[in-house]
Amino acid sequence: MQRDLVSAIIEKTLLDISKETCSLVEKRLFADFYCRFSDCYSHPEHLNTILKEIFGNNYYIITDKIKAEIEKQPLDKKLTKFIEVLVR
Repeated sequence: MQRDLVSAIIEKTLLDISKETCSLVEKRLFADFYCRFSDCYSHPEHLNTILKEIFGNNYYIITDKIKAEIEKQPLDKKLTKFIEVLVR
């Protein structure tokens, strides 16, 4: 359930920027880590890496938006850890 929630939040956040941005991040995740948005719940460091590579110092704008959406949900240890790794 949380995995699907995180995946949906990541995808929606990127789609809010543009369809092309979402597609680029999705393709890079798969090419570099054989990973999909749903896998980012267990491996937020992959998403963090790709966002830093694509957006440079502005990656935090996206991670902050993802973090804000996730924090609207009841947080457990796993979601808290996801956020910590994502925003490094």
